[in-house]
Amino acid sequence: MLITEQKEHQKMNSKKLIVGIGVFLMSLSTNLWADTDPIGNLTNMVNQLQKQIGQMQKTINQQSDKIQRLESQPRIEVGKSSSVESMDPQKEKEKFVKNLAEKIGDSDKWLKNLKFSGDGRLRYEAFDFTSGHPSETDSRNRFRYRLRVGAEKKLSDQFKAGFFLASGEQALGTNGDNVSTNTTFDNNFSLKDIFVDRMYAIYNPNWAKVGPIEKTEIGGGKFANPFEKGSSDMIWDRDVRPEGAYEMVDLRLHDGEDLKVKAYGLLGQFILDEDSSASNNADAELYAFQAGLDIGFATPAFEKPVNWLSAISWYSFSDYTNVSNFTVGGTSLARGNSNFIGPATELDAEDFEVIELYNEFKFYPFGDTALSDVALAPFFDLATNTQNKSQQNDEALAWAFGAKLGGLKKKGDWELGYTYKRIENDAVVGAFNDSDFGLGHSGKRGSVFKMGYALTDNIQLNGTAIFVNNLATGTGSVRDEEQRRFQADLVWKFG
Repeated sequence: MLITEQKEHQKMNSKKLIVGIGVFLMSLSTNLWADTDPIGNLTNMVNQLQKQIGQMQKTINQQSDKIQRLESQPRIEVGKSSSVESMDPQKEKEKFVKNLAEKIGDSDKWLKNLKFSGDGRLRYEAFDFTSGHPSETDSRNRFRYRLRVGAEKKLSDQFKAGFFLASGEQALGTNGDNVSTNTTFDNNFSLKDIFVDRMYAIYNPNWAKVGPIEKTEIGGGKFANPFEKGSSDMIWDRDVRPEGAYEMVDLRLHDGEDLKVKAYGLLGQFILDEDSSASNNADAELYAFQAGLDIGFATPAFEKPVNWLSAISWYSFSDYTNVSNFTVGGTSLARGNSNFIGPATELDAEDFEVIELYNEFKFYPFGDTALSDVALAPFFDLATNTQNKSQQNDEALAWAFGAKLGGLKKKGDWELGYTYKRIENDAVVGAFNDSDFGLGHSGKRGSVFKMGYALTDNIQLNGTAIFVNNLATGTGSVRDEEQRRFQADLVWKFG
């Protein structure tokens, strides 16, 4: 607005100059011949005119310079302000923060360091069964979805807390399924359930960073399973969320150019079931321990370092097998653990003291090629129940091996995977291991094939084929049946 006014003023001065010249010529024609000394008068008038023209030209030049300076400054929107001031970033930031505070009050303090995240999944799933039994299980097709969403707040440089909600089904009375957040499309468009998937607080004390201790973590509530790192889904389904507390210490033992050695120790104290009966007072708990070495080393065989994770775990289940602590809402969680002899309220194994050995390698076998960033990660997992006291069988060993090639991190990434598992009936607790392995959990052997492709950075397309046979026990109560399961997933992540 101001620049336009300056330009208009400049045009008016130019017009004044032209009018002045015209007036001068008219006066010249009148006075030049009326005076007795026309030559002298003409000289004086020319000098006056030159002086006036010079002054007017000086004014025009000053205004032109001013207009150029104004045009070089940031524009101000019409209706915002009629003054021209330099933009101060700090003042603008303070002004924005002040205006935001006036709008939302103290809420901005909670928005800081608050992170929202989650994912959604659509799944098609098909089952086919082969047993030769007269009452062979019927084939099945179904569509399912999974939704998980939550937030985590960093309260300080040492504390954080969060919660997540997830879909699921009330397959276990009022408590939902403990190893699945899937919901089946069913029940005539009825509304679907949402459950508390996680609710936790975590403390990372700075004072504990002493010597080789790189990180100390203490967590409580219902949280993501910290024991997944050194275990396969032969022990833990990836939807299990333990409840209780855990303590973890990360150590940096060596940090050389060709050799890096880290270690960690992990303790867990988890509540499984509170028995409200005063007659037996037998609450069920899980006390767990895991220790691991994470070694990275250079080798002439590969251009990139090889990583080796080796972990040993011990899981002590207290009073889990007794007085129906393995049931929830009237539903048994034996899930392959033998329950054929003795009281129905007690599992045949009587105790679960499980020791697990897990080893995983990760290396890049393709060298300096187009596949140089594609990793190959083979693993081997072995577990045994050292306190299996079943009089019916000695099914106390579980083992698995497999490998994953590639990984899904960004658009265009792909991965392939294969796993073979043999999980004897009383080797591990069937309540918590893989629910997708055949019809799920223990007392099974078979293969799992997986593939995936990242359509975008946040959208993935995955496929799984599972071929499993039951491990028949000596009672003949378990059918020798092959279970074929196929899954196609569309997954999107946010946050």
